[in-house]
Amino acid sequence: MKVIVWGTGYFAKEYVERKSYHVGDEIIAFTDNDSNLWGKTFKEKTILAPEYLEQIKFDRLIICSAHFAEIIKQIREELCINAEIITYFELEDQIKKQLISKYADVQDDGIQKVLAYYREHPLNIYGAFDQKGIETIYPVQYDADKMPYILFEEKKMFFPKSYPFVCDNNLVCIKNILYEQGEHSPHLYIKDKNILKKDMVIVDAGVCEGNFALRYADYAKKIYLIECDPEWSEVLQRTFQPYKDKVVFCQKYLSDKDSEQSVRLDTLIQEPIDILKMDIEGYEVRALKGAERVLRESSAYCAVCSYHKHQDERQIKALLQQYGYRVETSEGFMFFPYDDCLEFRKGVVYGRKNQANGEY
Repeated sequence: MKVIVWGTGYFAKEYVERKSYHVGDEIIAFTDNDSNLWGKTFKEKTILAPEYLEQIKFDRLIICSAHFAEIIKQIREELCINAEIITYFELEDQIKKQLISKYADVQDDGIQKVLAYYREHPLNIYGAFDQKGIETIYPVQYDADKMPYILFEEKKMFFPKSYPFVCDNNLVCIKNILYEQGEHSPHLYIKDKNILKKDMVIVDAGVCEGNFALRYADYAKKIYLIECDPEWSEVLQRTFQPYKDKVVFCQKYLSDKDSEQSVRLDTLIQEPIDILKMDIEGYEVRALKGAERVLRESSAYCAVCSYHKHQDERQIKALLQQYGYRVETSEGFMFFPYDDCLEFRKGVVYGRKNQANGEY
């Protein structure tokens, strides 16, 4: 279908980035009522004034705005456009129904639990995992340089000035930063707290704001922070300033080859490691291929995200097993809309080794 997207805010961005929402469709333009945006571009497409829609041939208009009722009235009564109209929220409901239909006959208790949840609730990336009602609010504060931060488990965690903070009763804040790390979450990194010990070597690949490494920094002898986004790299320097003597920053991509932009874990790390957390947007398999030596020489607890790509779970398991690790997966299932496959996936593959003195 040829698609026009109405809106250039949060929902429009999500629509474009959630590839599974428009598989096979062609987005030909955006439109918006804000005249200041007309003629500019959004997601590499031109933003048109609504009145120009009459001159364009298209099949469907996606309303990516919370003000959809007013916009539909404008389209039908003022612009007199008769094309198919669907809101972002209706589209999301259609995606949910497609998943329910696709997996209806699958004999898996975990999947059936997700489907039962979906029948009563909106689409949830984390499947049946839901901690609504358990809300944690972190007020935003500012240091002398006006850099925003929150107190996260009594430690300062910094954020870019451009970060989209929320406002709750006039309080600028961040909510539920550990939501996806709740017990029974399919995205949980540390499934067993018994693995934590003093003087660990921790590798955090895909650091983002740093909540994983920061939580366990006091246990660590050394921390490798691997984050390519320059905006996050800058603020991570501030967040981990109290631990600067034990932190190694790496701003390259992890891969199975060394280059100007990428590095293998086998090149970066020379000592055995104790924890490997890897959440690097679908490059996990390639990164594991570049980590054979360090993983063979270590008895690490591995938490490697497997939800970004079709078949990643299978390939991640095979590599870890090849390196001598037992494997298992996180609870439940995730739906990752930013890929073009409409499917449920396991969120994390865990790897552990058996120790001579018992199970690790």
